Amino acid sequence: MNQFTDIDHKNLDPVRQQFAWEALAAHFDDRSPEELTSSQRQFPHHTRPELQQTLSRLLTPFAPRLLGLNQVHERFPLTISSLFVQSTGPMSTTVSLAPVKYRDVDVGEETPVAVLDNGLWLITDGELRAAVLFEQHMEGMNTSIASVEIVSLPNARGLTFGSEVYAGLEQAIRESRLYRGKVLSLEVTEDYSGQPRSIVVHRLPAVERQDVIVSPQTMELLDRNIFEFARTREGLKILRQSLQKGVLLYGPPGTGKTHTIKYLASNLPAHTTLLISANQVGQLDNYTLLARLLQPSMVVIEDVDLIGRHRTEMRGPKEESLLNRLLNEMDGLHQDAEILFVLTTNRPEEIEEALAARPGRVDQAIEIPAPDADCRARLLRLYGSRMSIPADVAAFAVERTEGVSAAFIKELVRRLAQQSIARKAQGEVSMEDAENALQDMLVRSGYLSQALLGCAPAREKPQVRIVGDQCF
Repeated sequence: MNQFTDIDHKNLDPVRQQFAWEALAAHFDDRSPEELTSSQRQFPHHTRPELQQTLSRLLTPFAPRLLGLNQVHERFPLTISSLFVQSTGPMSTTVSLAPVKYRDVDVGEETPVAVLDNGLWLITDGELRAAVLFEQHMEGMNTSIASVEIVSLPNARGLTFGSEVYAGLEQAIRESRLYRGKVLSLEVTEDYSGQPRSIVVHRLPAVERQDVIVSPQTMELLDRNIFEFARTREGLKILRQSLQKGVLLYGPPGTGKTHTIKYLASNLPAHTTLLISANQVGQLDNYTLLARLLQPSMVVIEDVDLIGRHRTEMRGPKEESLLNRLLNEMDGLHQDAEILFVLTTNRPEEIEEALAARPGRVDQAIEIPAPDADCRARLLRLYGSRMSIPADVAAFAVERTEGVSAAFIKELVRRLAQQSIARKAQGEVSMEDAENALQDMLVRSGYLSQALLGCAPAREKPQVRIVGDQCF
């Protein structure tokens, strides 16, 4: 006995329909789910804007009816089979119809993209009778999934329709443009604006070459191992050489490793940059999936020593698992994956040997040392570009700051500015300002403040270890 025979659904006014099963029963002429053909595809959650835009483009010519669904539990995926269910009582799983609901998703443009929470399109076109379900749900602790399900009458037109829609969706995902070339990280919560933040788009300030104060030798290594490598990828592809690379930036805290990352992100044409903090390495597989989808890409893991320390110093199996995942992801990508891994550390001597030693994981280590005298003078000019710092004052500051970090120079310039303002000579720096600021920072502040500013007494330099042709 047909489960829908008690109501004339075919002639039921759509306005009076309250439940999804009523709309589906009317649409499919009271056929049961067993009489229909169904197929489903799952996609990464961040692809929802492209999925929806593509579905709208593909389905609009059929003038479909779009319905919203009341998805009570975000961890229970909606399927068309579940929409056919009728039940009553406090534990009812019957899905009711609801207003179509959109959420604004930030994709790094001037305005966010409005994306459906879920939607059910009902399509009638000659021999084609189909329903297309677009939904999202949580899978596991932190993973969100988007899915598209297509149900149709079991005829050739329905099968062709489903194949065409899925082909269009796959092409849209492969050619994804919304996030390509931007600086991204993954997030699982909502921010204060209420906008979903499964992908966070970072709007980093552009960093020009002249604003990166490093030695000529360091800049040459960055040019050769990153920019030149990126420029020659097409030639490397022809010669069947690997298109992925691992680079380690190391040096004391505050020397400019993060600033260098911003410079790389600003100046690698068409590259998508993915920023992974140490506590997000558990999502490494999601990051590498995103990196492959949006390649060419740069995957940045700062403070990699927090997960890459020697195995003998790890506190438990979870840490070792994270390290193994990092190594496997770096080593297991196909050689045609256009992914550049950039790792940073303040303690290169603590990096696990397996991470540093094996080509294909880290191919080049580049030191970002404390600035020499020339770099300190350039930093003074950079940070004090809107101030007047006499030549003798600048020379005095450079001489007194040997071994300090770039962060120390930045803070020094701010204190010079503060003192000039207090003297009512805004931006006009005097020798007395420099003497007072340096006395505070180098003598009166104590060891902890000096360490925070990157000018603590130098510890014994770690032994340099040679692995292959790399130094660590």
